[in-house]
Parts: sequence; structure tokens; C-alpha cells
Amino acid sequence: MAGFEWGRQKASPALRLSTGLVVAGAIALAAGAVVPVSPDAGAGFLSWPLLVLLAVVPAGVVVAAVGSGRHGLAAGLIAGLVAFAPGRLVLDGQFLVNGAKTVRPELYLPDRLLDRSAVGAGFWLLVAGHVLTVAAGLVAARVARELNESAGSEPGQRRWRLVVPLLTVVAAVGLLMTPVLSDDPFLLARSAFEGPGVALVGYLLLAGALPIAAVLGLSAASDGVARGTLGGVSAAVFAVALPGLVAGLVVNGLQVSTGAYLALAPTVLVLILAPLTTPQEAKTEGADLAGEARVPSLTLWRSLTALLALLTAVAAAIGALAPQLGTATESPARWQLFAAAIVVVLPVPFVLVRRTAPAARGLLAVVWAGVVLAGTAVLSTAITASEATGLGGLGGAISYHLGLGAVFTAVALGLAGLTALSAVITGVVERDDVGTEGPRSPVLVPAAVAAVLAVGSFGMPVFTAPSYSAPGLWSDFDTPSWGLLTALLVVLGVLALGVRSRPGAAAVAYVGGALLLALHVVELPLVGSTIDGARPGLGFWLGLGAAVAAAVAAVTAAAGAKSAE
Repeated sequence: MAGFEWGRQKASPALRLSTGLVVAGAIALAAGAVVPVSPDAGAGFLSWPLLVLLAVVPAGVVVAAVGSGRHGLAAGLIAGLVAFAPGRLVLDGQFLVNGAKTVRPELYLPDRLLDRSAVGAGFWLLVAGHVLTVAAGLVAARVARELNESAGSEPGQRRWRLVVPLLTVVAAVGLLMTPVLSDDPFLLARSAFEGPGVALVGYLLLAGALPIAAVLGLSAASDGVARGTLGGVSAAVFAVALPGLVAGLVVNGLQVSTGAYLALAPTVLVLILAPLTTPQEAKTEGADLAGEARVPSLTLWRSLTALLALLTAVAAAIGALAPQLGTATESPARWQLFAAAIVVVLPVPFVLVRRTAPAARGLLAVVWAGVVLAGTAVLSTAITASEATGLGGLGGAISYHLGLGAVFTAVALGLAGLTALSAVITGVVERDDVGTEGPRSPVLVPAAVAAVLAVGSFGMPVFTAPSYSAPGLWSDFDTPSWGLLTALLVVLGVLALGVRSRPGAAAVAYVGGALLLALHVVELPLVGSTIDGARPGLGFWLGLGAAVAAAVAAVTAAAGAKSAE
């Protein structure tokens, strides 16, 4: 075996080790699909043939790629698979913490009411499979890096390099939604944000890793690594989402969810586009130009950003004005969401005007977070009510049905994420056209002040009231807290990037940050006015100070841009 030749070119020891680890991991995952994960409940249907295929087929493709000398493809496949391994490991950890709260009918579907359940040998086999996959990825990362270095430092023009990340964001949104719909009284199917904490962390790791892995794969200098990473990511999404879709089709009391379709349909497109992302041995300059012609123009991306922002604003407005539940239930945060919709829609017409497009696009890259900030607060009304669904009382079982407002608010959150990604990609294309040379903006002091005050503002309640506990970042972490965290990270990001940006771009970023802080501060008049005894909290005054500091930074940067002319 020491002199064994793998195909046309001998595989490096690192690649052979990585291949062996990923094969061992696949075998462990396949065994975990056959052996029960818990002695208290079994699979809801004959799922092990499907789960075994989903585990062993990607590993088999890796072995075939190594055997045929396509080492870049093999390393990329392993890298794509390992991107999901940590999230899948944490997600499976819910079996250990409290299996009764899992929504995994392909592995665990109780036939009686369970408070807790033990774990079986199948659980430990799944853990071993994920750990072995992570180990394989660590080794394959070195191989991929060497292949990228030998291919050159620049990846060149990738076909579909701007479309594939958008598809992965849509799939990531699907992963966060309810994996399967359930009328089964022993399976309470919930979305990631409504379920237990361990499962939430797992789903967040999966949703975050998906677009990041796709972008990193497309930026690889080696064509094989780029295509392999997209293929590995697609296989990992299938392994997570496809069993839920099949369960919805074949198990009595379960139905296919929208989340399953959102996760799988874009992933199928990514898998189809994966071999087309790079030119196939282009031999002439004309062939290379033909490959580049597939990249959408700057005008197209600006139009797409404007369209997504408009759809986000419309969905947010409907979500704010329509009832959250089947009755006339309204959320106290609805007017804050409506204000966020207005802030998002105002720059849209200017994105389509060449002179004002960069500034309007820059604003959209920031203010989208206002929809998340207010939208999560609006959704908490429906989520709180849904937690009471099925509970018995003096009047019998409590039953709630989501209203149009809750549905469109959830849609607005997904569209806001797509708007952000499209705006960022458009900015990258703009910088490719105009370059990044020029002086930097001297706004370190006001930006630093705004950052410190922003942390305090989003961490403290904007208003206080008797018998009212506001969701926060440090305590009472609830659904609205995710909006607070998102907005805080966006504000800190633009304040940090503005210091290293040209004065004009920095001014736009700081204006966006000031608007986002203002949306947070107006929670006092828009939301607090509906609560008796509300008075300004520390978060209001800190947010007001942060908004002023960000505005000062914007004015300073704008003055620098004017003097540079």
C-alpha cells in the first residue's frame, strides 16, 4: 500500500488521511441511522435507507475523486461537508439534553407523552460521525490551502459567483423555519427560534455556515476546490433537510413545511450550478470572456437590491398593520416595524439613479437591520401565543392560528437578510469598478464614542414600566433580543468599517448607523406609549447619545469628502 498510486497522480498523505476520516465518519453516521438514538422512541418511518445514502454517497464521491486524481474536488467536498458538522453535532446534542423536545421524526418520534428520554447507542455513533467529519475537514483544509496556493492567489471570474450566495441565504432561512408540520399530539413541531436552546444554537450554526462556506468556496483559487465545496455544502443541506420533507410526505399526522422547500429547492440549484461555476478548461480568450459574460452587471445588481428592499418594506408594512393572530391581536411594536419599513423604502428610488446609487445602496446595507430589530419584537406576540397552543384551561384547549401579520413579518425578516446580502455584493461590484484608493476618514473619536454608547443602548431597556420586563441582551433574553443583537452588530460593524473607508462611503455608513440607532430610540414613543406607566430608561439616553455621535461622525466624514474634491 505504501506505493499505491491513486489514479493519475499520487494523493498526498494528508488527503489520504482526510479521506479515511471522512469515510469513517460516514460509516458511523450510517450506523447511527440504523441503531436507535433512544430506547424510549424510534424513527417515525423506515428512514435508515435514506439516511445511510445521505451519509455514504458524499464519502463515496470523495473516494472516487481521489482515485481519479481530482484532489481539489475531493478536498473541496470534505470542506463543504465539514462546514455543517459542528452545527449537526450541536443539533444532535439536543437528544442528550432533552430528546423529548427534538423535531427529528426520521430518528425519534414518540408514541406517548414524554417529559425526558435517555440516549441510546445510535446517538453516540452520530456524535462519532460528526467528530470524525470535523477531523477530516481540519486535515483537508491544509490540502485545499496548498492547492489554492499552487493555483495562484486570485480565483478569477467565477460564473454564478453572485447568484449562488443568494440561493444559500434562502436555504439558510429555510433551515431556521419549522422542519415539518405536525398534527401529532406527541410531536410539537416548532421553528428554530421557538424550540429549545441547544437546537437553536445548532440551527444557527447551520444557517450561518451555509452562505459563508459557499462564499469561501467561490473565492478559492483552485477550480476543483471551488466546485467541490459547493457540492459538499449541498450534500450537507440534503442530509439535514431532506429527511424532514420525506417524513412530511409519508408519516400520518405530519405535513411538509415551507421551510423544507425553502431549504431544498435553492440547494438543488446550487448543486446544478456547482460544475458551471468555473470555466471548463477554457483554451482561448474568447472562451474566458464567454465565462465572464455570465456575471450580472452592476445595473442588474442595483436593480435587484432595489427590488428586494421594496419587497422587504411592503412585507414589513403588511406585517405591522395586519393582525398577528387569527383574531384582531396586535403587537405593541407594530408602529416601530412600520417606521422601519418607511426607512427601508425611502432610499429605493435613488438606487436606480447612477449619481446617487452608491449612497442609497450604502444606506440599505445598514437600515435593513431595522426590520429585524422591530420584526422580532412583533413576532414575539405570535410566538408567545403559540406556546400556549394546546394547553387546557377552564374553557378547554387553547388554540391560536397565525394571522397575516405574523406570516408577512416572518417573510420580511427573510427578505431583509437577502436585501443586506444583495447590497453588500453590489458594493463589492462598485468597488471593483471605481477602486478603493483615496484618503481615509478622520472620524475615530466620534465613531468610538458612538460604539461605546450603542453597546449600552442595545443592552439596556429603552423604557421601563411597572410590571413590565423588557427583553434584553444580558438578561430576559427572548425573541426580540435577536433583533437587538443583530442591530448592535450592524451598528458596530459600520462604525468600525467607516474608519477605514473613504470619507464619502464613511459618511453614508454613519448616516445609516444613526438611522438604525434612531429606530431603536423611537421605541419609547411608538411602543412605550401603549404601556401604562412607561418612562425613559437608560437605553433611551444612551441610544440618543449614540445617534448624535454617529451623526457627528457622518458630518465630519462628509466634510472630509468635500475637501478631498
